[in-house]
Amino acid sequence: MPAFQRELDPLLLLPVRLFIACLLADMRWCEDVTVQGVLGLSERKFAPHVERLRVAGYLESQTEGRRVKLRLTTLGLDRLTEHVKVLNRVASTAAELVAAQRAALRPPDRL
Repeated sequence: MPAFQRELDPLLLLPVRLFIACLLADMRWCEDVTVQGVLGLSERKFAPHVERLRVAGYLESQTEGRRVKLRLTTLGLDRLTEHVKVLNRVASTAAELVAAQRAALRPPDRL
C-alpha cells in the first residue's frame, strides 16, 4: 500500500465530509443550517456526516434552543490539514502520470 494511501484520512475521503470540515476550518461556531445550505443538502443527507465527524472528535456541536451550531475541533483541523496535504501530493502524482502517458502518445517528430 503506498504511503499516501495510509496517510489519507478515511473520514474525509467522502467529499461532503471534506467540505463540511473545510467550511468549519476557521474553528468558529457556525449554524448547521448554514453549512447544510452551502452544500445544498437535505437534513437527512447532511446529519449522518456531521454525526460521524462529531463522534470521531473532528467537530463539536452545541444546541441553543432549536438551533444547532458546529465547530471544528483542533483534532479536526489537524486531520483536515494533513489530509489536504496528502491530497495535493496525490493530485500532483496523478498529473505527472497523465503528462508522461500523454507524452508517450505523441507521434515521433518527422524530419
